[in-house]
Amino acid sequence: MRGIVRALPALASLGALVFTLGPAPAADEPAVPINRATPTRIMPLGDSNTAGGDAVGAAYRADLWQLLRADGRPVDFVGSVTSGPSGVLGDRDHEGHGGWTIGQIQDSISGWLTTYRPDVITLQIGTNDMYDDASAGAAPGKLATLIGTIASTLPDVQLFVANLPQLADPNHYARVAAFNSTIPGIVAAAGTHVHYVDANSGLYQPYDFVDMWHPNYGAASKAAIRWYGALTGVLITRFEAEQTANATITNARRVSIASASGGAKIGYIDYPDSSVTFRFQVGSAGTYRIRARGANGMGAVCSHHVSANGGTPATVSYPSYSWDLLGESAVDLPLNAGWNTVKFTKGDCYTELDAIDLSPVPTA
Repeated sequence: MRGIVRALPALASLGALVFTLGPAPAADEPAVPINRATPTRIMPLGDSNTAGGDAVGAAYRADLWQLLRADGRPVDFVGSVTSGPSGVLGDRDHEGHGGWTIGQIQDSISGWLTTYRPDVITLQIGTNDMYDDASAGAAPGKLATLIGTIASTLPDVQLFVANLPQLADPNHYARVAAFNSTIPGIVAAAGTHVHYVDANSGLYQPYDFVDMWHPNYGAASKAAIRWYGALTGVLITRFEAEQTANATITNARRVSIASASGGAKIGYIDYPDSSVTFRFQVGSAGTYRIRARGANGMGAVCSHHVSANGGTPATVSYPSYSWDLLGESAVDLPLNAGWNTVKFTKGDCYTELDAIDLSPVPTA
């Protein structure tokens, strides 16, 4: 992790999305390790922004599951609700309840915890408490009570608590901003098994939202990276394929679509000379994991050839979900200290490329 951290100023200058996190388990003791005899039981907990108020209907859960799968981290999402797109979301269980307030989650939490016994909880709740000043003012106390109930019911659970996404209405958003400012302090007072996650500060109205309340699928993928980093201790840097500061496009085409994390992806990588070439810096030489977020609607596994600095190409393969559902597929490549180029070219059949997510190869 040290090499990528030293590279952050250069990466940020290129327009890459660099995600910083609140307190989390140490990198050698991730909440969701790569190797474990039994899968880590994760309970996604909250309202519609956990259930999926976005157009696809899975919020951050789809990309979080994809990122964990790309690392080979065995997980089992748990909860009484099952929803979301099959395939791209391989485990659809959760406790996201559209329209629910903190108090409603409080009323049911003890039963859910004793039934499903999660090892990890990802909690984002409070948006539906922001309708008026009275309920918003009471929200911090209710959140503290909920966190206390979780900690007393399952003392060993690792609880990750996120801030809320901004809302379009200025009055609502003022309440959200005030509530968000209280969450780190509430978390800090709750003990060593409770962690704050800044999952949503990089999302902006109206570009990242389907309405005034709900981030769209592409924006939810950016939140998923922050959840992933908190749960694993692995910092990821995202490079959008369509941004000229990050990549050079040859004989391919920019395609606008809300399911892409930057609002667009690169399609028509259809020819022998088609390519997407990323250029970026890292702080130290080593093997890095490149997770390619791609859309494949061909009905069969398709691929890209990927090479670093003109070296021997590797192959990254993409399952077929649809042209609107994007999955993360990983390839490990050696990179040099300083500047690098990573080139994607056509492989078998066709896949569109949204972005790449970069980190040193995880070891824990």
